[in-house]
Amino acid sequence: MGERAVRDLPLQFSAPAHRDAHHRFRLTGRDRHHPNQELFMRHAFRTAVAVTALLGIAHDAQAQGFFKRLADRAIEEVEQQTQTVIRDTIENGIRGGDRKEAEPDEAPLQAQSDDSPGVEAPPPAAPALPKAPAYIDGLNVPADVEVKKAAYNKFGEVNCSDCEGGIDFDGRPQFPYDQFSGQYGERAKRAGSWSVGHVHRWQGKASTGTLTVLREEEVDGFRCRRLEYRLMKGSASTSRPGLICWGLANRSSEIENWHEIY
Repeated sequence: MGERAVRDLPLQFSAPAHRDAHHRFRLTGRDRHHPNQELFMRHAFRTAVAVTALLGIAHDAQAQGFFKRLADRAIEEVEQQTQTVIRDTIENGIRGGDRKEAEPDEAPLQAQSDDSPGVEAPPPAAPALPKAPAYIDGLNVPADVEVKKAAYNKFGEVNCSDCEGGIDFDGRPQFPYDQFSGQYGERAKRAGSWSVGHVHRWQGKASTGTLTVLREEEVDGFRCRRLEYRLMKGSASTSRPGLICWGLANRSSEIENWHEIY
């Protein structure tokens, strides 16, 4: 019987042959459930069944030997393919497991890369500037000015028999009677009416004093004037800075005016 006739034979087989072929090519364990393994097992099973059927219908010894050789070769080929599939499946499973175990370690590496020296951190936010005062009483007197003011007053102290405490101060400016006399904050209002560069002079009991309008400038949003108080006693002298500003004295004020800061 030729090879073409063999291919055209119907797949008829007996139950014992079916069991034998199935037993020979079955897989065990988890390999039986792999899709590729089942595909090859199906192919191997069909091949074995076809070969068994051919052996059943072969009558003469020569045909039976030919079919037996053909069957052995097919079975050997299927076994090799099956072993290859099993080996590849196991290796792929091992590699897949290794990849899954390595994945958690990749996350920290990514996190570390975010802190790498090449990545510049955003600059810190600039500190908020202090809010400018809305009223004159919100302006502060610097500490060094307080020290200079105390030294100036001490330099101008003089004995006075008819003064409270027996002490008078030559450093306090004296003014002739004018439109500002007797008003609250008259000294600041008077100095505010002078032009820049004006020098007012007075004579104390032991010292001569001057008050000079040095310049006008903005301080914390207010229009202000810088002043200088100076006392001269013989060859000695001392001075202190002064500041007057225009605006509302406090939240209770309704009219803007010049106010003495120091």
